[in-house]
Amino acid sequence: MTETVEQIAQRCGVVAETGHTMAEFTTIGVGGPVAAVLRPSSIVTMGRLLAELRKAGHHPRVIGGGANVIPGTGPFTDPLILTKGIKHGPLFEGSRVRAGCGVVVKLLVRKCVDRGLSGLEFAEGIPGTVGGTVYMNAGSYGGQMSDVVREVSWFDQEGTLQSREIAPEEFSYRRSPFSPGMVIVEAVFELTPGDPAQLEVKLDEVSARRLKSQPPGKRSAGCVFKNPPGDSAGRLIDVSGLKGLAVGGASVSMEHGNFIVNRGDATSADVRRLIDLVKQKVKEKAGVMLEEEVILWD
Repeated sequence: MTETVEQIAQRCGVVAETGHTMAEFTTIGVGGPVAAVLRPSSIVTMGRLLAELRKAGHHPRVIGGGANVIPGTGPFTDPLILTKGIKHGPLFEGSRVRAGCGVVVKLLVRKCVDRGLSGLEFAEGIPGTVGGTVYMNAGSYGGQMSDVVREVSWFDQEGTLQSREIAPEEFSYRRSPFSPGMVIVEAVFELTPGDPAQLEVKLDEVSARRLKSQPPGKRSAGCVFKNPPGDSAGRLIDVSGLKGLAVGGASVSMEHGNFIVNRGDATSADVRRLIDLVKQKVKEKAGVMLEEEVILWD
């Protein structure tokens, strides 16, 4: 008889929580019921969970800050593993900094600036955690994770821990060399010494720019669409007259067209219908088919 998620979790020293919805673990706040939620607090525990669950025929899903995920209405029968408990670091080794996958990116940026290390300022305000941002090669304001990531540790499909140096050219726009099923647990960043006072100024500039152009205090999944080559998804949505377009409780942000915000009562269906509608109208009016940057979970 196949072991249950609860039995495996207990054997690994983790509580299998029930009664949750995916909406609790995504920044946009949508998503249906999930059967079990697991919160490992170390790389070792994460590895055991992944290996044992997969061996027993379960298909765990892994989520960090939930900033780039739009789950469906569910119910989700696969166990959900949260990586936020794996938050060792940041640990400084000269100009390199090592951080667990659960470290909040905003905290990492802050610690690096305090230390007088430059290179991550572009990530100020990016929601989410180290694991997810490296996996997606997240970026903004001319920078991206591949500019500074130099080493990654991850669990492969069999639950074996892998670690190696990684080069910028292995990444591409909003893509990393890691495929679904690989779980990043740690990253090492190569930064550049800088003057803390000047870094503070740069950080303030990025923060002010972000606050001016993005919807403050509203639940969203970050940028919904990838920028087409040589253009901006936000610009295309804007010139297509789609700011403010709404489906149910979801609407295109008035501050930034590439954001869909939850006005308080949005459902997964609302958000997904709005995504499809925006794609359709941009194609009709601007002749460009947008591609999702967010991950849609069913």
